[in-house]
Amino acid sequence: MGINYTKITAMVQERYMPGFANNIFDKSALLSTMLKDQSVKVRGGSRITEGVLFAKPTAAGSYDGYDVVDTTPADVRDRARFEWAHKYVSVAIAQTDELQISGPDAVGDLVAAEMEAAEMKMRDQIAEDIFAGGATIIGLDSAVAAGTYAGIPGATSTWWQSGVDATAHTQANMKDSTHASYVLTLLQTAFRTCTHYGMKPNLVVTTLAVWDLIENVLQQNATYPKNVNARTKLIGDGGFNVLEFRGVPIIADEKCTANYLYVLNTQFLKFYIHPNNNFKFTGFKEPTNQLARVGQITLSCQLGVTNRRMFYKFTSLGAT
Repeated sequence: MGINYTKITAMVQERYMPGFANNIFDKSALLSTMLKDQSVKVRGGSRITEGVLFAKPTAAGSYDGYDVVDTTPADVRDRARFEWAHKYVSVAIAQTDELQISGPDAVGDLVAAEMEAAEMKMRDQIAEDIFAGGATIIGLDSAVAAGTYAGIPGATSTWWQSGVDATAHTQANMKDSTHASYVLTLLQTAFRTCTHYGMKPNLVVTTLAVWDLIENVLQQNATYPKNVNARTKLIGDGGFNVLEFRGVPIIADEKCTANYLYVLNTQFLKFYIHPNNNFKFTGFKEPTNQLARVGQITLSCQLGVTNRRMFYKFTSLGAT
């Protein structure tokens, strides 16, 4: 007797899909932290729009008695616009595989293996795209920059520019406390540049290699934190190694672009998911040109930065 694909589809829907998103987020240091910060948002619409503040009101001042006050309206907001990115991963069972299995346990094992592979593939797609960007997801490399982003030209709108350091900082200089490339000095500069209105960065994410270098520097200078704050502890409890600089967690993400380090404020960093395509399974279908059953897990999503001034990146840390 062949596989009952109606039952298999029901198994996938009931057993695997409810935890599919959490399994993907939990394995990514950045996405897991954003989930804890409630920066993963479910939102509908044909596109994503966010109001962005680019200036302070000019109608302000002091008054006394019956003084005339300034009521001149000021244009202080713009709209950032993000298009949806659509991702998929296929789950397939070939007829030849179907012929080799027998019994519900064997069927369950086959489906479990296929779902694990699909989960890993979707996780890799998203985790890589949020840094470097893909065909449709706008990654941090483009978001934390100075050019046009979300429909707003950074070249003419200086308020819509991130701090960027493209200088090649060597490992030796990054470890030298007397050098301008000393890694703690670099972090101080980044924090100073993207702190505005009393709001400072709340997350630093980098590569494993740069994270190791920062750890060594902190240990050598006896500044390795012994009593971490609650947010850092929460990230650490999620299974990720965490350092601290000025009370801000520093995490390593294996998908972070080589030699990069991002200084972020997750208050202005969102991962949007469309409610009508939130890790949905299409069910199994039989292609006309293959002897197999194939289904897709689909997702409509996008990464959005809503205040670029609050972000900073280094693009050449410890290359040699």
